[in-house]
Amino acid sequence: MKKITIILTTMLVFISSTVNAAEHGRDHGVQASEGQSHGDHEEGGLIKLSQAQIKQAGIVTEALQMQAEMKTVTAPGTVAFNAYALADITTLVDAVVYGRHVRLGDQVKKGQKLVTLNSTALAQAEANYIKTHAEHTRSKQELARLKKLAQQKIVSQARLQQVKSTYQAMHANLAAARATLYSYGLSKADITSLLKQEVYGLLTLRAPHAGTVVADDFRIGQHLSAGTRLMQIVDESQVWVEVKIPETQLSQIHVGQTASVNPKGTKEHYQGAVINIHHQLDAITRTAGVRLNIHNIRDQLHPGMFVSAEIGTSSGQPSLLVSEHAVQRQGSELIVFVEEEAGHFERREVETGKASMGMVSILKGVKPGESVVVKGAFVLASELAKAGFEVHNH
Repeated sequence: MKKITIILTTMLVFISSTVNAAEHGRDHGVQASEGQSHGDHEEGGLIKLSQAQIKQAGIVTEALQMQAEMKTVTAPGTVAFNAYALADITTLVDAVVYGRHVRLGDQVKKGQKLVTLNSTALAQAEANYIKTHAEHTRSKQELARLKKLAQQKIVSQARLQQVKSTYQAMHANLAAARATLYSYGLSKADITSLLKQEVYGLLTLRAPHAGTVVADDFRIGQHLSAGTRLMQIVDESQVWVEVKIPETQLSQIHVGQTASVNPKGTKEHYQGAVINIHHQLDAITRTAGVRLNIHNIRDQLHPGMFVSAEIGTSSGQPSLLVSEHAVQRQGSELIVFVEEEAGHFERREVETGKASMGMVSILKGVKPGESVVVKGAFVLASELAKAGFEVHNH
């Protein structure tokens, strides 16, 4: 079979756009540099790339291995927030909104300022803490002074005991004043800094963890009662998918099983696992709820989206499995790209078998141990299309 050699351009902007197109199945290719020929072509092709071009095009290869095909249960599902990663930002004291630091949809980091409140009750509690702290300091110093005098028999033990009792009372008062400030939402650092402040009553609420502001319901100057929710923050790096499994298949489902979801209208697959099986069936549909925890790569899954879910229930016969993104269609043929040597990618016609959970079995055309392009295959396929081959996503 006569091979063609195609030298790709190193234009980063164009290659980047091609990679994006590959992810969405659009027919864009990487243009050859001016003056460089696509060469002769027959049925196949060899594409040569430098390491820089491979990196720019986002091409990733994997050595194929025999793996057990997964038997699956398929069911529709709905995406929901991971409730364990959802935080309500509330005020713990009556207050007025003094300042806003983030808006709806903003990405925030742990500890980032969200909103500043002004509270009369907090100001009074802070003043009480400062007063109590001063009294505690004085009683501590007095106790230390009298202990020295008592050792010299200058003061009586009765007087020393009286001062010690006063110090213990002041210590308890200081602990109570500190506890009040903690209950209003101040941190240890906030309380420590009070002794250096000149303005009191201001409270800044901060993000408890990184995430996205998904709810925001307050205005500057608004009066808030203790317990009022101002906003919600959620970490969307993982989401839940709620699926309904028929009673007849429920015995096959167990916590910890691998799972994959495919959003409606796309070819993307997101991986995760079963984390919960509801203990009550729906009396009408005779289905049970099953919760999946899914890794939300590139933040593409959002609450309310419909997906098709697959849950791996058992292992089948060993097969040569590859990502569905590796397989491209050329007319009536299915092809993959094998890296025969560094930077040399050869088109191979393959015969495929069952596809599930984002993987497809290869029955013919590639051997175990060969390195197949699993990301960026569409970029290479586009070049073959320009050389006279009709190529489509699998």
